[in-house]
Amino acid sequence: MNVFMKDKLTKKDQRIISELDKNSRQTDSQIAKKIGLSKQVVNYRINNLLKKKIITDFYTTLDTAKLGFNSYYVFMKLEKINKQKEEELILKLKELDFVGWLLTGVGRWDLCVLLFADTMERFDAQLSQITNLCGDNLYDYNFTIMVSSEHVSYKFVTPKDFSKVRQKERKEKITLDKTDISVLKEIASNARISLTDIQKKTKIPIHTSVYRIKSLERQEIILGYKTKLDVAKLGFQWHLLLLKFQNISNKRKKEFIYFCENHKYIYYITQTIGFYNLMLDIHVKTSDEFLKLIQELRDKFSDVIKIYESIFVFKEHKISYFPEELL
Repeated sequence: MNVFMKDKLTKKDQRIISELDKNSRQTDSQIAKKIGLSKQVVNYRINNLLKKKIITDFYTTLDTAKLGFNSYYVFMKLEKINKQKEEELILKLKELDFVGWLLTGVGRWDLCVLLFADTMERFDAQLSQITNLCGDNLYDYNFTIMVSSEHVSYKFVTPKDFSKVRQKERKEKITLDKTDISVLKEIASNARISLTDIQKKTKIPIHTSVYRIKSLERQEIILGYKTKLDVAKLGFQWHLLLLKFQNISNKRKKEFIYFCENHKYIYYITQTIGFYNLMLDIHVKTSDEFLKLIQELRDKFSDVIKIYESIFVFKEHKISYFPEELL
């Protein structure tokens, strides 16, 4: 274990975060029972982690493909832009309901935006709206379409006992009614919201919300309840590694994916078609660790990787799997 993390997170904090990341809707009592602490201690430590902004969000991961949407990742390079203009642009992008993920960084691209669209025509309109918002400050852009993604737990907290959440491309569509949508809207942005608070905000009886949530889980529209950490506060760098593949066999591709799934630095794996074939979210302590990972990938999979590019992520501005306007 690294020294910085030991100073910042006690073993009790790590065990609590591990449970929250497996299922953020667990109650304090459920977590306390699993890790051998009192409910009061668990509650205090969670609130302390929130106060320090080490934990920034509890969000619900949805299979947006089952709601009829494909996922598009748009990468943008900006020019002739100052801090104020960039902040104004980010604020406008965050307010767009069809934007599910937004981050800024430095490297090949300055912005990465995830869009949800049910048709190519809709995506084209969304892309035009975004490029128009950028105006003369947009130097270049490109995009990929998600085939599948694998959301792995924070391995620096749970190096052995980590869980996964998988998403896939759009196949069938499940239609939701107004009650489903109302419940999902509340739980999507706050996975730990209480049933009482859902009732207050939606006027939906608690027993109805319980039934609808369980139904959405059974249909695998709700895939999991996750915890968002500010990894920078724990001394970690976040890199987004973007890869293009050579012409390879499906067997060799699976071997590469398996290696990434089990690598201690790799947190999120997204398979795409388009400008890139794979996106890897990486958490490391130092630039040397990142370079070591790059070299390891090149040494073991020189026949797989054609080229790679990276983004040093500064900030994640939005994460939401609930395209409200489209639903």
